[in-house]
Amino acid sequence: MTESLPIEEIYQKNKTNYQTALTGAQKTDGTLVFYRSMVALLALGLFLYGTFQKLYGLYFLLVPIVLLFMILVNKHQKVRKQIVFLENLIRINQRALLRLAGQWTDFPQTGERFMAPEHPYTGDLTIFGQGSLFQYINATNLMTGEQALAKLLSEESSYQDIGARQSALRELAPQLDWRQKFQAIGMGSRYKDGELEKLWLWAREKPHFLQNKANYLILLPVVTWLSVILMAFRLVPTYVPLGLFILQVLLVTAGQAFIAKVFQDTEKAAVELTRLSQLLSHIEGQKFQAPLLVTLQRKLLKNKHSAAQQVKALSKIAELINLRYSVLYHFFNALFFCDLYTIRTLEQWKSQYGTSLEQWFRVIGHFEALASLAVLAHDHPRWVFPEVKNEEPFFSAVNLGHPLIHRSVRVCNEVSLRQSGTVHIITGSNMSGKSTLLRTVGINLVLAYAGAPVCANELRCSQMSIYTSMRVQDSLEESVSSFYAELKRIKLVIEAARREKPLIFLLDEIFKGTNSRDRIAGARTVIKNLAQQNVIGFVTTHDLELGALEKECPTQIRNYHFTDEIIDQTITFDYRLKEGVSKTTNALALMKMVGIDV
Repeated sequence: MTESLPIEEIYQKNKTNYQTALTGAQKTDGTLVFYRSMVALLALGLFLYGTFQKLYGLYFLLVPIVLLFMILVNKHQKVRKQIVFLENLIRINQRALLRLAGQWTDFPQTGERFMAPEHPYTGDLTIFGQGSLFQYINATNLMTGEQALAKLLSEESSYQDIGARQSALRELAPQLDWRQKFQAIGMGSRYKDGELEKLWLWAREKPHFLQNKANYLILLPVVTWLSVILMAFRLVPTYVPLGLFILQVLLVTAGQAFIAKVFQDTEKAAVELTRLSQLLSHIEGQKFQAPLLVTLQRKLLKNKHSAAQQVKALSKIAELINLRYSVLYHFFNALFFCDLYTIRTLEQWKSQYGTSLEQWFRVIGHFEALASLAVLAHDHPRWVFPEVKNEEPFFSAVNLGHPLIHRSVRVCNEVSLRQSGTVHIITGSNMSGKSTLLRTVGINLVLAYAGAPVCANELRCSQMSIYTSMRVQDSLEESVSSFYAELKRIKLVIEAARREKPLIFLLDEIFKGTNSRDRIAGARTVIKNLAQQNVIGFVTTHDLELGALEKECPTQIRNYHFTDEIIDQTITFDYRLKEGVSKTTNALALMKMVGIDV
């Protein structure tokens, strides 16, 4: 289970190339700053010279100079955006190198907000939170992307959906350049929890202005300017256009509070909408083959109109709204009612595309989640896509390892539960690998059901619900002891097993919170009960007496164990799963090693 070096070399090469491009862009940025300053000084000098020397004809030379300055400003803005884009790409490749080196636990997005203590498995298998699977693979930027990835890792899927995602990931995995640029575009998203929902609600609002009589005020500037023309031909007195213009100024002034309220959500969305448009364009511009990717891409078309184009149109409206902070804008607004035209355009957009905005964000989020999982397929070419069947419970894996343990220290095992009712009882000393094996099985099943590759040379399984009881904790707030919390957890497993739906359970140190006599009696009952259901599973224990269950139920219950060696007061583990009941213990040796006299 070792990955070849070229993967690291690919990321290092990308990082070097982007750093070279960044250096060039930064030099261009400095040059443009110099040219802008020179052109601005030239314009100022020409203006002052023409003013003081009364050579007013020189003012005409300011026109091409101002145009040149605007061209330089536009070019400078593009270069600044390119610098940010290249910095994001460098950060992405640096993060990829850290992930491959096993130094990923400081990555910022841990998925902690998706942690749910009552969930059947996410807490025990470290799916969310510090050091979690989510933290390891997450390459999302939008809230919808985080939600989509969390859903793939925590909710059950049909085997048809699993197959569709596998096809999508097989296609996305080799498209490193497309995936990295997609991620780089999305970096820096400002929307937090709840803010996107507000934007979607705003987009779905029914138009007020279009259905209001105030809509006809748009005609007032037409009447005003018509009166100006008539005044020029001496057909109306001067006070008519003057009075109409004063009326416009009063109406604009009176409506400022209302207009500001209408525009406030759109103003904030300007930068985010530009980013959204670029993300949509990146998706729309790619030719996909996998049915799931094609289906998602088609959701971005409405009446043959591109989502990217429509969001770009909305972002342009938002940019117009942001011009309201310019003094010049207020002058033109008083003359032409620019705000009313903008409101009209905005509400027309909302009435036509407002209901689609949430779906477009969701599609991007789905692509972000799939792109995150595709990283695993790209970075670990020796991992395999599992074969998931719609059959009775079974699980079979060759060279199965824990994906979050670095390959340099990862130990892999062969695991097989081939029929319904199979229970493996695993015994072994402290720290020998019992709990890690359960988490290895569980986390690889989570990846399998998400459609991702798994850390194994081969994995075949049925589509099953996953239930665990491993990290049971007490609760002071609820006055619940850890033992009672474990009882509640195991009760959930038993109740789920009785539904006759395919299920795999992972029970670690069963009933560890009570005395050995009650623990053994309770464990025997639970294990024999589960062995009669439509389930498979693992139970780890220190109680070697439970090994006798294999003789009582030889076709269903099997014993496995981990061993250790104590040489010169040093304990070594091989973490290899072996048949039979453990014959070694190390508790007393560990006590002596830490200085406890026994």
